[in-house]
Amino acid sequence: MDFFQAQDDARRRTRVLGVYFVLCIIGVVVLVEVLLALIMGSGVGLKGDDLAVMLAIAGVGTVGIILMSSLYKSISLRRGGAVVAEDLGGRRVVPGTGDVEERRLLNVVEEMAIASGTPVPQVFILDNESGINAFAAGTEPSNAVIGVTRGCVQRLSRAELQGVIAHEFSHILNGDMRLNMRLIGMVFGLVVITLLGRVIVGIFRYAGSGRSSRDSKGMGAVAVIFLIGLVLLIVGGIGTFFARLLQAAVSRQREFLADASAVQFTREPDGISGALKKIGGQQYGSKMTSAKAMEASHMFFADGGMFAFGFATHPPLDLRIRAIEAHWDGKFLASELPPVGAREVHPPQLPRKRAAAAGAVSMLSQLGHSEMIEVAEGRALLDGLEESWVEAAHDRQDAQALLFGLLVADDERLRAGELAALQAHCGPEAAVRAGKWQAELRGLHSARKMAIIDLCIPTLRGMSDEEYRRFVGVTRQLIQSDGQVTLFEYMLQHLIRRHLASHFEQRGFPPIKYHSLGALGRDSSVVLSAMAWLGREQGEAEAVWKAMEAGWRDVKGWEPVFLPSEECGPALIGPVLERFEAATPIVKKALLALCAQAAAEDGILTSREGELLRMVADAIGCGVPPLVRELALGEVEAGDSLSACHAR
Repeated sequence: MDFFQAQDDARRRTRVLGVYFVLCIIGVVVLVEVLLALIMGSGVGLKGDDLAVMLAIAGVGTVGIILMSSLYKSISLRRGGAVVAEDLGGRRVVPGTGDVEERRLLNVVEEMAIASGTPVPQVFILDNESGINAFAAGTEPSNAVIGVTRGCVQRLSRAELQGVIAHEFSHILNGDMRLNMRLIGMVFGLVVITLLGRVIVGIFRYAGSGRSSRDSKGMGAVAVIFLIGLVLLIVGGIGTFFARLLQAAVSRQREFLADASAVQFTREPDGISGALKKIGGQQYGSKMTSAKAMEASHMFFADGGMFAFGFATHPPLDLRIRAIEAHWDGKFLASELPPVGAREVHPPQLPRKRAAAAGAVSMLSQLGHSEMIEVAEGRALLDGLEESWVEAAHDRQDAQALLFGLLVADDERLRAGELAALQAHCGPEAAVRAGKWQAELRGLHSARKMAIIDLCIPTLRGMSDEEYRRFVGVTRQLIQSDGQVTLFEYMLQHLIRRHLASHFEQRGFPPIKYHSLGALGRDSSVVLSAMAWLGREQGEAEAVWKAMEAGWRDVKGWEPVFLPSEECGPALIGPVLERFEAATPIVKKALLALCAQAAAEDGILTSREGELLRMVADAIGCGVPPLVRELALGEVEAGDSLSACHAR
């Protein structure tokens, strides 16, 4: 699967979904008018102009209720996936938790995030749900969450849990998650009529029973409003029908693709097929009991037990299993709870060896393809990190110090000034911690540095608003303290801010504005020139630019210009990347492919080039898996490390 193409397909399907939504509203309004005409005309006796006014009010009111409810829900979802998880009764799993099952869950999520090159999402557990189910929710990978039921973590083996999590990451990577969030708003608008009908019927039934029988006029008004509530209940059922139709139309086929991607990510078909078999073999299945489950049923790993009107949001279990195991014997699996204190041992699984030096260009040509993502690689990277680094990434104060340490310069004179500035803003303890981490992480391979950054993101989302403002201010002060801003410093600060802004500032992501590289001509020149200049003298940079020209010869209406180094520095590249964030996924892929060509023009992808390439991808909203050259990630020489970017 090409995730860039899948994201573009999801974007197009969002427009189609809007058309379906309008048709659903029209269908609901027509049925409301028909029912009201029958009830008010025959039962109540309204005729002529009075009936026409009543029908007009009802039609406008129904449309208003649906649209306003959808808008309200959509606005509330801008905070990201945490809103959905909390609505479903989820509890955030805190990094560093002492619960064995929760630690295993976090570990599996972290492995998958590192392998796919996305920030580690926050994890929620639904303690009151005994069925086996999970979901991914969020408007962007930056504010995504993974939610799992208690039954999921208790009844699945590690390989099965890994298969489920890989399935959910597929929805994050291929753009389904954002589409699903929009669908929640639409579904809420369609089913809210049912809720309103229930409220009216309940209130006026009680009001009617408390009135005197002599108050016939009042009783008549109550009867009319009661009938309106009854009509809303009936119409709400119709709205629910259309909502289920929408959910089923959007999600069914995407589940097969997500299952297939999970198999590619994990290289263990038995994992996800075993989870599906256990759903079929246990009493609770994948049933969800939350009152809000219906709104989000299209997001779940498996049907939540809500088969309204016969429209299931997911394909039948047997079809999904046979798509993975063609010769399945048709038997489901029991899913007994493990004995208290039992510990599952998961054998180590080594990733396939990546192409070394000469194969770097070939490897980078597969950017965006699911074949590049391998959970075992994420596990190897995570296992290769020192335990103290992982513990620090899970601690709110140390996570800040870790990132401060990455921004501190290698040069002794510059480092002293930066640490002094850090001490002035955050105190001596923060400066000592940052200095310690800078010394430890200085020569670390880029893939491991990025893994540490990814681990820090969900921890930093636990900061208070005041801490967040101070943290962002300090990172800005650190990169400006020496009067110079390197590309690495700027990109790291931009990456951190981007992943945290959607959480703390409820920062939205820009709508699509640019549909071709030609529409971003000057901006493309800035980015590509910066990559050509990276660590090179003028003659070398010009040679790289000439080698890249083959990549855009066939692009009509677009011919980038090689810019002097002073015209593509950090101060200029920031706004450019923000505009690329508003480009289509296909345009982003084209840019990254050219950047990758510049980075590996000599057939070798250095640690510095790999790290900056991933940061550029992250800045425009794309995940790129770890670009490692060897199976064994040893420490790299200073000249091959991203820390070399600090040399002035």
